Amino acid sequence: MIFDFQTWILWIAVAVVLAILLTSIYSIGPTQVGLVRKRFGAKLPGDNPLAFRGEAGYQAEMLMPGLRFKLILVFAVTKHPWVQVPAGQIGVVIAQVGRPLPIGAKSAVYKPEFGNFTDLNVFIEKTDKRACRGRCCLRAPLLRFTPPHSW
Repeated sequence: MIFDFQTWILWIAVAVVLAILLTSIYSIGPTQVGLVRKRFGAKLPGDNPLAFRGEAGYQAEMLMPGLRFKLILVFAVTKHPWVQVPAGQIGVVIAQVGRPLPIGAKSAVYKPEFGNFTDLNVFIEKTDKRACRGRCCLRAPLLRFTPPHSW
């Protein structure tokens, strides 16, 4: 007999590991982003909808176009279109963090430190934690993705 029982077990283990590694590689297209959700880990603090420090849930960092690796046993990745605001148009960003808008207010105040909302960490960490959540308008051209869980 060419293969004994231990050799078969070894080949099966190698095949399983290889399958896990290959399914953990994501190809994000040039007009897409990958929304990452961690399957398990520490609970999110308070009412924060995003994980900034590796907690379980939607991660603040998204996968940009290209080949990306996220271990499939730990992370789930979904692809979404990259939203582009056409020239001459206005895009609306809806934030779900911070305190609610005052009664009667229809939008939050834009602040330069928001940086056109291109860096979520800057928006959350370097602005007033008590800043109002709500809508802010952006002028085109701006290429920015608004994740579905932020609508």
